Amino acid sequence: MMETTGMPLPPLGDRERSAEDLRAWEDFVSAKTAEERCRAWLTLVCGRIPGAQAAAVLIENLDDHSYVPIAVWPEVSASLGRLAGVVESALRKRRGEVKPAPEPSNATHVAYPLMVDERIAGVVALEVICSDREVGDVLQEIHWGSAWLANLLAGRELDEAIRGKERVGSVLEVTAVALRHGKLQQALFEVTNTLRQHFNCARVAIGLVNQATVKLAAISESATFEKHTALVKAYVQAMEEAYDHGRPVLSPVLAEPEAPAGEVADVQGRNPRHEELRALSGAQAALSYPMVAGARCVGLITLERAAGPFSPDDLAWLDAFSALLAPILEQRKAAERGAFRRLGRDTQDFLAKLFGPRHLTWKVVTASVFMVTALMVLAPIEYRVSAKTVIEGEVQRVAAAPFEGFIQAAHVRAGDTVKAGQLLAELDDRELRIEEARWSSERDQYENRLQEARANHDLTAMQVIGAQLRQSSAQLALVTEKIARSHLTAPFDGIVVSGDLSQQIGAPVEAGKKLFEIAPLQRYRVILQVDEREIRYVEADQSGQMVITGIAGEPMDFKVAKVTPVATAQDGKNFFRVEADLAEALPRLRPGMEGVGKIEVGSRSLWWVLTHSFTDWLILTLWTWLP
Repeated sequence: MMETTGMPLPPLGDRERSAEDLRAWEDFVSAKTAEERCRAWLTLVCGRIPGAQAAAVLIENLDDHSYVPIAVWPEVSASLGRLAGVVESALRKRRGEVKPAPEPSNATHVAYPLMVDERIAGVVALEVICSDREVGDVLQEIHWGSAWLANLLAGRELDEAIRGKERVGSVLEVTAVALRHGKLQQALFEVTNTLRQHFNCARVAIGLVNQATVKLAAISESATFEKHTALVKAYVQAMEEAYDHGRPVLSPVLAEPEAPAGEVADVQGRNPRHEELRALSGAQAALSYPMVAGARCVGLITLERAAGPFSPDDLAWLDAFSALLAPILEQRKAAERGAFRRLGRDTQDFLAKLFGPRHLTWKVVTASVFMVTALMVLAPIEYRVSAKTVIEGEVQRVAAAPFEGFIQAAHVRAGDTVKAGQLLAELDDRELRIEEARWSSERDQYENRLQEARANHDLTAMQVIGAQLRQSSAQLALVTEKIARSHLTAPFDGIVVSGDLSQQIGAPVEAGKKLFEIAPLQRYRVILQVDEREIRYVEADQSGQMVITGIAGEPMDFKVAKVTPVATAQDGKNFFRVEADLAEALPRLRPGMEGVGKIEVGSRSLWWVLTHSFTDWLILTLWTWLP
C-alpha cells in the first residue's frame, strides 16, 4: 500500500485557488462514499492540469476482477471509451503509459495504475492537450495525488475483507447447527429457526428435491405442519418456481443497480408464485434460494420478511451458506436412505453416467466390459482337460533272477539301449558246473550198469537201473538249463527302464527278484492322471496334445485309448488313470519322462471355462450345508 507523504496535490504555480477549487476541496473533505471522494479527487486533479479534456478513475471489481469506472470528469459520455487503449496498455505493463489520441484529435492519453500491495487496484485515465515536455508534469501530478486513492482503495478492500470474514463466521455458525444433530429432520428444523433469527424473518422454510419433485421438509417455529394447507402448498409452489429457473428468486425484485446481474431471476410477471406466497402470508419480501451440490439442486430455502426487502449482502450470505449446506444435506439424505433406495439411487447414478452427457471414461469402460463379457459368454473355445503325463513303454519285460544265487557280472544299467539277445548280467554258476559234472558222471555209470543188465538178461535190474538213468538225465538237464539261464539276455530291442547291479557284484539274489525292466523303443503309451472333477468330460477316442518337460518345444499328439475306473490318491486329491496312444513318437522320447497333457473334450464358452470349477465347488458346498 502506498503511503501519503506531505500535503496532497501541491500547486503547480503561485496562482490563487478559485471558488471552484474550494468547492472541490470541500466536496473531497466532506465525501462519505468512495464514489463521492473519487469524483471530488478527479475534479481537483483535472483542475490543476491545464488542457485536461476528460478523465476517469477505474477500480477493480472484486467479483470478476474486471475494471469499471467509479468516477468520471467532467461528465459521463460515450466518448470516454476512447481511453480504453491506454488503460489496457497500463494494466498490461503495470506502469504509467502515454499514448497519442487517435486522429484527428491532437490530445494525449495518459493512464496511471494505482498499486496496492503489489497489485493493481485501479487506474487513472486522462485525456489532455499538452506538449511532450508537459507530459512528465501531468504524470507527476497524478503520482502525487494517487496516494489518496491508493489509501481509499486499500480501505475499501479492508472493509470488504472484514465483511467477508464476518459473513464466513456467521455462515460457519449456522452450518455447525446443521452438523449438531444426527437426524436430518431435526437438523433442518434447527437451521430454519437459526436462519429466521439471523435474517429477522417472519418465517423460513426448507424444501428437499427428490427426483425433480420439491417436498417441504421444515418450517421455522413449527415442529409439525399439515401438508395440505394452503400455506404449505404456496411454499412448495414458490420453491418449484425457483427450482425451474435454477436461480434465486426474489419478490419484489431488487431495483437496479442493486440487483446482482445474473444472480436473481427476474421474469415477466414478477415471479407469480412468490407474489401469491406474499399475498397469502402477508410478507413484504420473499426469497427462494436453491442449494446446489455439483450440478444438481438438492434443496431450496424460502425466507419471508415482514418489514424491509432483502439486500445484496443477504444474497451473498445465502450463496456462501447454500454452498456449505448442500453437500451436508446430500450426505445426510444418502446416509438415511434404506438399502433398496440406496441401491436404486446408485443404479440411477450409474445409468445417468452411461446414457447421459459427459462421463466418457465410464462409457468406454462399461462398453469394454460389456464386449468382453459378451465375448466370454457367446464365443466358444476348445476346452482342454489338463493332466500330469508320464511316458511308459507299450510293453515292459522284467528280467528276474531264475534261481537263488550270487551276481557275478552286470553289463548294463538303467538308461542303456540294448539289442535282442544282448547279455544283461551273469549269475555265479560254479556250483551248477560241479553239480552238472556229478550228474553227468552218474548218468554215465547208470548207462554202463544198464548195458551189463541187458547182457545178463536181468529184467528186474534193467527196470531199476533204467529208472535211475532217467532220473540222473533229468537232473543233468535241469542243471544244464540253470546254467544257461544264469546268463540274462534282452528279449528284444529296447531300453533298460530300471535296474543297476554294478554296485551289487557278489550279492545274493532270491529267485524271482526283478533285476531289470526293459521297454521297447518307438512304442510307447501315455499315462495321464486326470483329476476326478474333470474325468466326467474324458472319453475314449478323444484327441489331445502333450508337452514333455525335457522336450518342451515339441508338442506331441495322442488319442485316448482307455479310461480306467480306478482312482488313486495323490497330494490330497483323487486322480484317474487314462491311457492314450501316441500318434508319432519323437526319437528323443524315453520311458519315464513326465510332462503335461491336455485332452480336447469339446467346445465350451470362455465364461464356462473360467467359472465351472467355482460353480462346481459352490454347488457341492451348498449341497453339503443345506438340510
